[in-house]
Amino acid sequence: MAAERTPRGAIKAFLRGEPPSRPLLMPIIFSLGSRLENVTPRDFLSNPTKIANALRQIRSVLKVDGLACYFDPFLEAEALGCTLNWLPDGSTGLVRPQFSDVEELRQKLYSPDKLPTMGRIPVACQVLQRLKVMLKDEPALMVGVTGPLTLAAQLSAGNDGDANHPLPDLLEFAAQVTACVSRTLVEAGADVVFIVERGLRELSAEACDSWASLLAPIINVIRFYEALPVLLNGAALAEDFRFSIFARDWNCVLCPVWSDDQFGSDTVRPSAGQPVALPVGMFCPKRGDVENTVDPARGFLRAQNPIFLTSSADIPATADVKHLAEVLETIRSLFSQVARSE
Repeated sequence: MAAERTPRGAIKAFLRGEPPSRPLLMPIIFSLGSRLENVTPRDFLSNPTKIANALRQIRSVLKVDGLACYFDPFLEAEALGCTLNWLPDGSTGLVRPQFSDVEELRQKLYSPDKLPTMGRIPVACQVLQRLKVMLKDEPALMVGVTGPLTLAAQLSAGNDGDANHPLPDLLEFAAQVTACVSRTLVEAGADVVFIVERGLRELSAEACDSWASLLAPIINVIRFYEALPVLLNGAALAEDFRFSIFARDWNCVLCPVWSDDQFGSDTVRPSAGQPVALPVGMFCPKRGDVENTVDPARGFLRAQNPIFLTSSADIPATADVKHLAEVLETIRSLFSQVARSE
């Protein structure tokens, strides 16, 4: 019997059309590292040594198949020249330049080709490079990049116009940024790139076509470096819009987020074997309530048997590590039961 592939090897095999022998557990656990290393979120984000050490602990304690090497929703915006306003509670706000048109905004920001050396993008690259050496081929190395719609909304917020429907030129600029950052991170060693579209709302067919055409070069760049592009919408979508997304011929993996009230629905679902993102709250149960927290998704996960399971967003630093480990072990046991029954 051939030895089971490492998670990283399983991702590479999946890119060649070979599904993993078991579902991979790849929740997004990044911010929690700041607590493990006893540093502020601000210091954590700029310290590749602290990040790498924390992720080694996460791999050892939680036995996850994928490590979230860098997940920051403002990574691209800050690298472009926007300013992060750090609040006392550790949260951040984004300060962007005012502009009258997209050309003026571009003049106030760095060009996409300069981004590999700007902001904290070099930190993210150092983390990937270190973990690739320290952990060799064991876990899949994951990163998040901000999708064009979400980045365009970040840049346009507070300026004239509708942030949920950005100007076409601004959306094109945002797509160039996402493509550049994606290329930089896969060159550094990322195996899985989550393209996070938190601002994704119901789009017209024309707007969806335009958005998809801008995503195509980003996806192609990621796949060229033999990494897996994953479109993560970041929030549960209406059933009809979910269907329109899944009906498209994508060259990436679609990872929908499912809410509690959708687990029992028999309407629109992804095909069995597709990835699944569970709400962050399911990974953060109250004391003694692990079984009840996972229970709503139990039948859903048995039916889907996804290639991998992740979270809808970064699990917060306040999460209880013991309870998180219990949730992951419960899910792992569930998948093991499904495998034995097949």
